[in-house]
Amino acid sequence: RMKKFIYSLSAGNMRCLVTQLVSCLVLMTAIHSLIPRDCSSKGSMYSEAKIREIQNELKTYRVRLESEAELLKKINTHQRTEENLNVAISQKDLIIQGLKEDLVNMETKYNETLKSKEGKDNEKPDDGKSETPGKEEKEVDGDQMKNDTFLLPNQLTREAAPVGIAIAIVSDDNAKELKKTLDSLIENMPATGFPVFVSHNGTNEEISKCIQSYLIKDGERTNIFHLQYVMGTNDGPLDALGVNSLHRKWVLSTLFDKYAYSKVAVIDDYVNFAFDVFDYFQASSKLLDTDSSIMCVSAWNENGQADFAKDSGTLTRTDVFPDLAWMISAEMWGELKADWPLHGWKEWLRNREQNTGRSCVIPEVCRVSVRKRAMGSPKDDIFYEQYLSKIKLNKNPVRFAAMDLGYLTKTNYDTYISQLLGGSTEISSASVLKDYRGKPGDLKLQYDAPSSYIAVARILGLRPTLKEGRPSASYHGIVTIRYGTWRLFIVPEGWEKDLQVVDKDTSTS
Repeated sequence: RMKKFIYSLSAGNMRCLVTQLVSCLVLMTAIHSLIPRDCSSKGSMYSEAKIREIQNELKTYRVRLESEAELLKKINTHQRTEENLNVAISQKDLIIQGLKEDLVNMETKYNETLKSKEGKDNEKPDDGKSETPGKEEKEVDGDQMKNDTFLLPNQLTREAAPVGIAIAIVSDDNAKELKKTLDSLIENMPATGFPVFVSHNGTNEEISKCIQSYLIKDGERTNIFHLQYVMGTNDGPLDALGVNSLHRKWVLSTLFDKYAYSKVAVIDDYVNFAFDVFDYFQASSKLLDTDSSIMCVSAWNENGQADFAKDSGTLTRTDVFPDLAWMISAEMWGELKADWPLHGWKEWLRNREQNTGRSCVIPEVCRVSVRKRAMGSPKDDIFYEQYLSKIKLNKNPVRFAAMDLGYLTKTNYDTYISQLLGGSTEISSASVLKDYRGKPGDLKLQYDAPSSYIAVARILGLRPTLKEGRPSASYHGIVTIRYGTWRLFIVPEGWEKDLQVVDKDTSTS
């Protein structure tokens, strides 16, 4: 209560109170001086007990006086602080008022500039062009290109690179095909998690404009970035295949070494995307971390024609590099980059000595399909109509994230495929397949040489091609397809010796 009373006093009243206390103290001191020092002497005016009582009261007054003096100092300090705050508040109000005036002036200047620009636009002659350009005509504003350096080719910094699995669309020479690919990509890609880098070779202005038209949408930056490859002076004169190989090496080096991505998917510029291709890449990317025998994950199956691909949720392994839409890890790139070839990079990746016997994961039903290339030869056109045009693009939803893909690791998959082959019915030739129509179970057809496989493939309607001496999409020479109601395995002689089968009884003992 005393403190509340003291705080309620003004500074002047407090000074008066302190003055009175000081006077009281002086008076008590004078009384004390009159008290004889020898209180025990006979005839003393006060008793010893009374003197001690007076001394204690004096001590109490001294303590109270010191306390009130300290309190007065704190009050003075708070008053000075309050005065300083009032000054600061008054200055803040002045600053805010000044900012408001500046804002009004800026708005006035902006409106004047806008009116002036509108007047100049109205003075432009009519050239017959539409005031609102179509989607194909829309270009990135030049001023915006200057202000946002990330819109320029190769200007994205490592720190600003979005996180996720990098998608590299590699374009060589066709802006129309690139546009179709990007439209399909945007239609099916999620908003985040898959930054897209579109790279083209050289300085083709038409392709550059095509890429730039996808960098901005509704006034906002998209998740698409522009890369441009220019051959170095030490690369020497190269044909189209050589430039193609070096272009892909440069893209991989840029995304892995410059931007430090852990996974990169390289995709050609003439493909269409299934709606779940990114779910597939996301879920299967973990296999690249857990199994060193897997070199890549691809969204393409060369035997993915509608007649041979039925189960959208089935994934398989192949030791024949599949091309078109393939994803590798930074660790794999660390092994490949030093020896990347000037020519024939696909064949180089299929070489067993180069890939050290590693495999790629592919879907039974493709997550990408290809379009007919405009400048193909008559032979290419025939091949496209016979095989590539019949590729089945997945339309059935599959929850890859909820699936256990551990069966695709080498030892698990070798054991799995061996068990399927062991339980299948062996047939003598492709010509007897009709005898098993409507019967349940898997079938197994053996071939004794690559030429024998070509003959079987022609009968069935498969691609009659070998890559590095092995059938397309095969695993240790084993081709797995759906044929009617069966699963058909086309296997080489001695297929058992290449599979690393784990005996369950041994593994669990």
